[in-house]
Amino acid sequence: MNHFLWGQVPPQIDWGPENLARPNTLAILPKDNGVFFTFHYGNGSLMPSAKISRFENGKEIISKRIEPRIDQKMVTLEDMFLFSNRLFGLFSDKVGASVTLYMQEYDDDVDPFGPPLVVASYVIPKGWSRNVLVTTKVSPENNFLVVDYLIPAKKETYDRFGYNILNKQMVSVREGEYEIPYDSKLSAVEARHLTDKGDYFLGVSVFSKAYYSLWKDFGQVDKSVLIHMSPQDSMRMYELDLEQRKVYNFVITSNDSTAILTGTWGDEDSRGAKGVFYSTFSLQSNQMESPKFLEFPLEVLEQENPRSDDIYSYQNINNELLNYAFRNVILLPDGSLSVLAEQYYIYEVNTTDSRGMNQVTNYYNYNDCIVYSISNKGELNWFRKIPKKQESVNDFGQFSSLISYTSKGNLVIFFNDHVQNYDQIGAYLGTRIPFSNSLRYKEYCLAKTSVNLENGETQRNLFSPYDAIGAFVCLKLSTVNYKTHQVIFAASNKKDKYGFLSFE
Repeated sequence: MNHFLWGQVPPQIDWGPENLARPNTLAILPKDNGVFFTFHYGNGSLMPSAKISRFENGKEIISKRIEPRIDQKMVTLEDMFLFSNRLFGLFSDKVGASVTLYMQEYDDDVDPFGPPLVVASYVIPKGWSRNVLVTTKVSPENNFLVVDYLIPAKKETYDRFGYNILNKQMVSVREGEYEIPYDSKLSAVEARHLTDKGDYFLGVSVFSKAYYSLWKDFGQVDKSVLIHMSPQDSMRMYELDLEQRKVYNFVITSNDSTAILTGTWGDEDSRGAKGVFYSTFSLQSNQMESPKFLEFPLEVLEQENPRSDDIYSYQNINNELLNYAFRNVILLPDGSLSVLAEQYYIYEVNTTDSRGMNQVTNYYNYNDCIVYSISNKGELNWFRKIPKKQESVNDFGQFSSLISYTSKGNLVIFFNDHVQNYDQIGAYLGTRIPFSNSLRYKEYCLAKTSVNLENGETQRNLFSPYDAIGAFVCLKLSTVNYKTHQVIFAASNKKDKYGFLSFE
């Protein structure tokens, strides 16, 4: 057993009781009254059933199966989500060449509340056997919800989509269709954002050849495109690639007057990102400013260790960083922007044994974080790197990645780590010993990093050892509720448990 000479300083995580293990839990859905739901699938039958459980103070109160039935017809559950503090299910009904999408509201007892609402109807090609592709997005203040769906066309090379934007009263304020004018095998929608005014943005990556891998090869990115659909029903496209540079990953956020884009970029021949960019889009004039391109600070690149990863042995090639996914974007009152991104990649290894049997092993890697701040004039205020290494095999990275929130002018980040990266009083030692899914409980800890959003000053410490939790925390499943100023942590071992951390 590890013995530490420090104690947690308030606030601490208030862990609830142990509950029945639900290994197939997909999401925590918190309401504003302290109640939260979990969306999970049962594992006791050949056809797993979708279920919703309601929790109070971390204890499961009720669990009910979501019946895949609308108006006595069998339908398919596509998703469960909260909108305007209300629980909804999204269902699809495919009959012949017709598809209908429904939304059904549920009360706190997980019973259907009111009649189902038809949100879309469209026709698919004869013989089309693939699943319905539909997604939802909620605006930052829950003013609007968009339901976005693929309308397949068997012979056309371009993807066509439909969308329906609804307000809090579940009244459609705008619906229509749009086409992405690039070959569907060479393009992918990578970012969606719905503003509180009803503007709908899409970020599209276009590749030089067919792109199927989970690992994004920056060398295949041909261009990135921003699509804007305004409340006036106009649609415009903007290419983000300028001055022999290519935009890679990017993310979109907004306030009442402006949408802000930021992300990573590289040169024409780059296979990794050389820096970050910043651009603004006026929601009044529907005009986008030319992006400003900022290079990574040299001192950050020099922190990279090319031999730090055993199989995928490089993170820094020719002063380029590889494959960062955006985790949080904070738009501050002065118009400046703070961004958190995490290095993420998957690789697979194919092996054949003496009997000729083939086996595929997937390795999931969630590594260093970068945090940067850009002023309202597009200048780089500061740039910080948070070293970490999380690796796992064939588990989709269940206990990897992170959760973050803002409090008192700080970006607070939690992630699972190896206890040997900290000394006996919980201070960070500067090492990068990996956390893995084969870790023993004596080697496990929950780590906390706080980044001052004004100057980038960083503090990192061991927050909780295994003994203080009695389980491993699943950060991917954990969630932040800014309405109640709480983080809901999910943890599991042989049982599930949930903890609450209050913040200001």
